[in-house]
Amino acid sequence: MERSRMARRQDTTTNKRKPAAKKPKPKAKKSKFRRIITILGILFIIGVIAGGAYTAYAIATAPPLDEEKLVDTYPIQLLSAEGEPLEGSGQIREYVSIDDISEVMQQAVISIEDRRFYEHNGVDLRRIGGAVLANVTDGFGAEGGSTITQQLVKQSFLSTDKKLKRKLQEQWLAIKLEREYTKEQILEMYLNKNYYGSGGYGVQTASKRYFNKPVSEVNYQEAAILAGLPQRPSAYDPINGDQELTRYRQEQVLSAMKRDGHITEEQYNQALDVEIADVISPGEETEEETYTRSIYARVQAELEEDYGLEQADIYGTGLKVYTSINKDLHTKFNSDIKNDNVNLPNGAFPEDLRMGATVLNTKTGEIVAVIDSEQAKQGDKTYRDYSREKRQIGSTAKPFFDYGPGIENAQWSTGKVLIDKAFDDSDNYKPINYYTGFRGANTMRYYLTISGNTPAVRAFYEVRDEFGQEAIQSFVENVGIEPSMSGDEMNASNALGTAEASTTQMAAAYAALGTNGMYTKPHLIQKIEFNDGSTINSPIKAKQAMEDYTAYMLTDMLRDVVSGSNGTYEPGAFPWDVAGKTGTTNDDKGDEKDKWFTGYTTDYSISVWTGRANDVPVSLFKPNYAQYYFEYMMQQVTNATGQPDRFQQPESVLSLGNELYVKGTKPKDLQPDKLAAPTGASIDYDVPAGTGTLSWSYDTQGVQAAGYQGLSFTVTEKRPDGSERVVGTTEDTSIAIADLASGQTTFTIVANATNALVGDQQSSPLQTTYTVERSEEPPAEEEEEPATEETSPEEEGDQTDGQNNENNDNNGNNGNNNNGNNENNGNDTNTEDENTEPPTEEEPPADETDGETDSNGDVSRQSTDSNGRGNGNGNGNGGRD
Repeated sequence: MERSRMARRQDTTTNKRKPAAKKPKPKAKKSKFRRIITILGILFIIGVIAGGAYTAYAIATAPPLDEEKLVDTYPIQLLSAEGEPLEGSGQIREYVSIDDISEVMQQAVISIEDRRFYEHNGVDLRRIGGAVLANVTDGFGAEGGSTITQQLVKQSFLSTDKKLKRKLQEQWLAIKLEREYTKEQILEMYLNKNYYGSGGYGVQTASKRYFNKPVSEVNYQEAAILAGLPQRPSAYDPINGDQELTRYRQEQVLSAMKRDGHITEEQYNQALDVEIADVISPGEETEEETYTRSIYARVQAELEEDYGLEQADIYGTGLKVYTSINKDLHTKFNSDIKNDNVNLPNGAFPEDLRMGATVLNTKTGEIVAVIDSEQAKQGDKTYRDYSREKRQIGSTAKPFFDYGPGIENAQWSTGKVLIDKAFDDSDNYKPINYYTGFRGANTMRYYLTISGNTPAVRAFYEVRDEFGQEAIQSFVENVGIEPSMSGDEMNASNALGTAEASTTQMAAAYAALGTNGMYTKPHLIQKIEFNDGSTINSPIKAKQAMEDYTAYMLTDMLRDVVSGSNGTYEPGAFPWDVAGKTGTTNDDKGDEKDKWFTGYTTDYSISVWTGRANDVPVSLFKPNYAQYYFEYMMQQVTNATGQPDRFQQPESVLSLGNELYVKGTKPKDLQPDKLAAPTGASIDYDVPAGTGTLSWSYDTQGVQAAGYQGLSFTVTEKRPDGSERVVGTTEDTSIAIADLASGQTTFTIVANATNALVGDQQSSPLQTTYTVERSEEPPAEEEEEPATEETSPEEEGDQTDGQNNENNDNNGNNGNNNNGNNENNGNDTNTEDENTEPPTEEEPPADETDGETDSNGDVSRQSTDSNGRGNGNGNGNGGRD
């Protein structure tokens, strides 16, 4: 049956829709992919055009080749704190022709710097990729990315930034330079332009400085040292740097020379068998050069480590460096010490001893002066900068390893009791004292002052056991000292100074004690200025290394080292506030090897080291030269800059007696006694004139030693009619009185003071009375014997004591100040005994004696204290028998 048209129409529509829905999908994917390719292609073309345009721009703006700049070098300019040039800083250059540079020297440089130097046209594309691989397989520095030609261009014409423009200009100018100069000319300029450390520019200068010979005569061992220096001159410097790093770099150069066939395997091994110290043979330097060479070496290290500058940023760019060196003091110290112009007890400093010292600004950590050695001229290959060289620090470690962590973590007082006794056999570390025997229990102050060993070690153990070694380790590392370690465990011998540090490090550590715990890394660069006028200030900032109470309490104890009767400082106390610590180390035989003294004021911190080699007699260490050099330098800086301020006690520290405490931590059994009452009151009163003085005694020093401050006395007066008034408040131990009425007047004296632990305090009252009686009848014409006073047995005893004191010429002790003069002028004075119990408010009993009548008919009566006792005497102007 034939299907309807409608059905056929629907089938047709359905059949047409299915293939139409499938075909657009692959077309859409293909179209999207083509669009991406097209966009990328367009971007690539744009990039090529832009890159080409930027390259053309970089080349067009590249500086011209200037032969003068290729040949000249621009050394670092060092300026003192006063802005004056530091002459003789060792920055010299002697230009040498390529014909006078030994072939082995040229081979060493080309092997390590640019092995295809004679093959490329200024840019070595293979080298750029190969440098990455070489540094991974053979170690950093095995091969650089830039050719010798590129390095010469960069040092001569371009800035030190790492922008693409500078790199493009470097490559373009290198190619251009190769077209205008021969390979020999380029190599000659490069070898004369490089900085080789120790202030020397150019390979000829370096050869004479390190080997005392021209570069034409160097052998392959020496050439390998020289060729490795330009990469890191201060680090690889065989004299002022680290000789282990020098050997590392020399081995890299020798390996490259062996690879390129310039030396044999046998020569390579022979070179490595010779110590660096045996290869170098420095030439003599002038006295002026020796004064500043250590400064120059420090500047290089700081520029690399603290400022993050690379060789190209530093050397040959005319960098201006503003230092903290006080030129006058630095020059004077070096001249006087190196030429034996210091007044030492035994005359000249022994030639077989060595010394080094650093002077720091306590507040800023800036280096003011350095003395690298005692020698006037350095020509021997064993020369070292002793101010920077690390040595065991001996007992100068005790404030930081032993006592400081205890104050910081456990809030020890300076009066903490420590024991000086022998260690048990079970103890692994069992040091003895430098003095004979042991001294038992005493305070931390005492044992730090005399530098006792066993108490210091016990303090170290106590902190370590209670708080862990981290408490000690972090404390010393906060002030720039690295402890001696056995793996992860800190050695107990750190307690007595087996850690190593330089004089610069120790001066900075002690400076932190003089600034309430603020530590500043020692440095001598204040700012640097580039040849375009831009500047960078010092990035060094102070940090809180310890609590202010820890710093001050250590300082207060270290004052006693210098000026106390038990101190170990030999030269004697200064007339200003100085603190410091001695230190001594011993060799394997037990003989003294190193002697230290590090001391400080609020202005300067000075650390001095003296030492001897093992074959030098220990007798040369007498006297302690480190202490006398310290005294000399501290005197000189004070004379030059003025007397320093005293160390200021912070609010967190409490002073009680001779000891210091962290506020709020003083032991209860050491709480201050109740404020003492006044004693020994006496009245000296002129009845006719109506004026007099009330006096008393008081142990002012005693209450101040107990921590009381703001002492004053309040005096009140109770008149015969019962009325009261305040006579006044005074800081003295006497007060004026006047217009006493007839009858008995009672005076009350109270001491007032403040104590940081217990607040405002008031003493028990001291009372004394004085009686004035006036007669209605005129005095008799005839002299009458004074009536005899009837007294109780207790009063008789008191009066007898008074008479005995008078007979023994007693001047008033124990409340009795009769001087034996019995002339009576009508004025009596009382002396009171101290009240051991609080006085009562009762009136004293009525007088049982008649007074003596003066010419005016007034009678001055004997006064009594609040317990009713007569005092038995006057002030010598009317005393009674």
